[in-house]
Amino acid sequence: RRPTLADESESERDTDCEQQCAGRFGTMLVRVADVALLCLLNLALTDAANAHFHFRRSQGSGTDHHLNQASATLVKSALESTRPPSTNRALVTLSLLRGGDSRAAKPILVVGSMNVDIIIEVDRVPARDETITARSPTSGRAVPGGKGANQAVAASRLSPHAERRPQFVCQFGDDVHADMLKRALLDNHVDITGCFSLQGAPSGQGYVLLEPDGAASSVVVGGANAMWGEEQAAALASLVSGASVVLLQREVPEHVNEAVARAAVAAGVPVIQDVGGEERPISDALLSLLAYICPNLTELKRLTGLPTETEDEVIAAARALQARGARGVLVTRGGDGSLLLTADGQVLRQPCVPVPGGVVVDATAAGDAFRAGFAVALVEGASEAHALAFAAAAGAIAVSRLGAVPSLPTRAEVDALFSVSDAPT
Repeated sequence: RRPTLADESESERDTDCEQQCAGRFGTMLVRVADVALLCLLNLALTDAANAHFHFRRSQGSGTDHHLNQASATLVKSALESTRPPSTNRALVTLSLLRGGDSRAAKPILVVGSMNVDIIIEVDRVPARDETITARSPTSGRAVPGGKGANQAVAASRLSPHAERRPQFVCQFGDDVHADMLKRALLDNHVDITGCFSLQGAPSGQGYVLLEPDGAASSVVVGGANAMWGEEQAAALASLVSGASVVLLQREVPEHVNEAVARAAVAAGVPVIQDVGGEERPISDALLSLLAYICPNLTELKRLTGLPTETEDEVIAAARALQARGARGVLVTRGGDGSLLLTADGQVLRQPCVPVPGGVVVDATAAGDAFRAGFAVALVEGASEAHALAFAAAAGAIAVSRLGAVPSLPTRAEVDALFSVSDAPT
């Protein structure tokens, strides 16, 4: 029988089907190969990053050998916080690992508060309706502080590369304290070109009651820190997109943190949220934007309504935050060290590093030094476990000295205290 037009059409349909199947199968193979390659690259980068981090410590803070790729930990956190489709996630990961986003060369960005801290040394915190006197007639010294400024200065002192000066964004007031606060940041090599000044507003202030054992209770007066407008927060998108990681706290209005976190997610930049500051709930929407949320035990209990007395209770409360959308939950536990519940469900435990001199003098900025140290180590390529140990060393030095900004350690001090044996298992 001679072929008909119907036969030829059927043959063409068969050929088209075979080509489509072959194309789809080929695409599938390419994707499988890409995934396998990504796994190998992630493993290789993690090993190289950790080796680099230990090499930097052994060479001292003056050495200028640094990775040109982002750490695997920060890559993973950034991708998790953007939640792209799986295909896009693979492509973005491959781009980052090939150096398309050299995160280690970008600055840390801190958005938050700047206060003048008035430190009052007391024998104990007064009871309701009680008046007490300060422990020393010279109490009441004014020093720079505020959780945002503390973390920015700590990041600067812990970062050995001059080209990666941390950027800090806050609102300065218009009073006698403003110049002193600006000078404190500039003297510590913090980039403040993105900061705002609010005419007619007072600077933020913190009144710290410092007990003999180093415990610090504070009352914060927001001042200019509490007067952010929507337009100022929205103007930070370009700074956020150029950062390696963003650090946030809760001494500024929540709409500021939400706007910055959304901009960071859109740019693929991981966000570390300190829970310290104003006592208020945190939304599921904000939780879902964070690579790490960092409460202490009191803050974790307040956020979840769950007990935090034992380690099992701490882990259960951290998992409750993850159930609401959080990824990494990093809990500082005072004398019991810290605990990180990672995004993939691992529990990393970090004991306290011994305090230099053996005496806790002032715990005011310990958490800020810890979180800044954690961020700096991750940006330099450390694993989460070694970042915890580095952070613990930074916190230990901070509690050995009086004040907030004045207590923050240098890189050389932390390198001298930090050792591989401090890393959790």
